[in-house]
Amino acid sequence: MRCLASTTRALALAALATALGLTGCTAEPDSTRLQFISLGTEVEIHILDAGSGDAETAAKAARQEIDAISEAWEPTRGTELGPLNERLAAGEGMQVSEELIAILERAREMEARTGGRFSPAIGGLTELWGFSAQEGPLEEPPPAEEIEAWVERAPRIADLSWDAERRVTSSNDGVRIDLGGIGKGFAGERAVAALREHGVRTALISLGGDLVALGAPDDRPWRMGVRDPRAGTVLAAVEAHADETVFTSGDYERTFTHEDRRYHHILDPTTGYPAMGSRSMTVIHDDPVHADAAATALFIAGPDDWQALAEELEIGYALLVDRDGAVWMTEAMAERVELQGEPEAVHIE
Repeated sequence: MRCLASTTRALALAALATALGLTGCTAEPDSTRLQFISLGTEVEIHILDAGSGDAETAAKAARQEIDAISEAWEPTRGTELGPLNERLAAGEGMQVSEELIAILERAREMEARTGGRFSPAIGGLTELWGFSAQEGPLEEPPPAEEIEAWVERAPRIADLSWDAERRVTSSNDGVRIDLGGIGKGFAGERAVAALREHGVRTALISLGGDLVALGAPDDRPWRMGVRDPRAGTVLAAVEAHADETVFTSGDYERTFTHEDRRYHHILDPTTGYPAMGSRSMTVIHDDPVHADAAATALFIAGPDDWQALAEELEIGYALLVDRDGAVWMTEAMAERVELQGEPEAVHIE
């Protein structure tokens, strides 16, 4: 095996090792791994079958796609999204790339289909809570009146418009675009396209633990680990087929505790507060952009509403861990899951 780079050990790579039944860089002598930091997380590109291409060249091409999105679309410091957000706040417009228009179109569609539960227009709310700050989140929730004021302004991607020259403007100067709930899916899609263009047949990309597959090893399903949101161990092994993706939204990444109450970074645009009904939501789909956004929306929907929303979004494979530790899944997902731990309860809908 060729390891082109290394990073500190993290759950993203542990999840990938679980998926492959491997650890470290000691097995799969014909495979190539490229590990690096991008999109604010650990990324690994693991090529098992380079096909007609050169694995190292292909991996580097896929990394270029991921890094380009990371550098351009960070909400405040990104080379494209940073200036756009500044222009929108000033009531001005800006010409943007074809790629940004493409993701905004997808975001607008998902915002409408989820009833606003998913909305990348929440950059201002994320800043209010401190989850976008380099120094980390706040030590206590922001003042309630500031949250209420943001909710009343109701910034949405639907407030944006663009013309044939790709000039983006907004009818709501409260819109700040944050693609954190859909950008990894788009990056995964572009990276897989780059691998295909270089002749790669089989690969797995981990984007902070979210997984995008190209093909499958020896035509067998991938087995991927789903994290227990509290224990940090593997809750379940999930089976994914060729060219599928597995995305998870969880409340365990950016958090703080205030007065014995735990707050996390997955904010409900309809209330202005973190969605508290779920611990994690995992979905399987063949479209990484759709899977990324759907995992966020279904997490926010919580145990009462996720089933109806999953049907609306045409998500057949979904697994929710609710705030009490109970597991909820679709019947189709239950056929793909092998529970490793002992959840409080298991509900199959």
